[in-house]
Amino acid sequence: MNPESLREHVLESDDDLRDALELLLPQASQRQLWLLFIDGRGRIGEPLMPMADYPEDPIEAVATEDLGEVTHAHLLSQRIGMLRELTGNAAVVLVWERVGGEAVEDDVRVWARAMKRQAALLGIPLRAQFLLHAHGVRQLHADDVL
Repeated sequence: MNPESLREHVLESDDDLRDALELLLPQASQRQLWLLFIDGRGRIGEPLMPMADYPEDPIEAVATEDLGEVTHAHLLSQRIGMLRELTGNAAVVLVWERVGGEAVEDDVRVWARAMKRQAALLGIPLRAQFLLHAHGVRQLHADDVL
């Protein structure tokens, strides 16, 4: 797999997905969330979106005109689900970027857990979550977000 053919490569396994992310996002430079989509054929879909300045606390309440009062995690998940449907993609991948080592710290753990829960409640196919750190990419597994 190389950067030029990446969009045509079917990502059959999570290892394939991690390898693709390492090509796209070699190392962390700031705190932000990357939103990626997987199309119906298992390839990276459009768009690839960075989101800096996401809130510190995923369970803090926020008032919205259309949903009423919901948590930040619910709002973000709902908007991601809408975007996935609008773009015709099959699944979502979240990459939590932060400067530092590969250890999963509380800020990432809390957000990853909240987003996993909200994706399940809203029926959003969340394929995987990853941590982008100073030395590369690491997949977040269930025991990382407990």
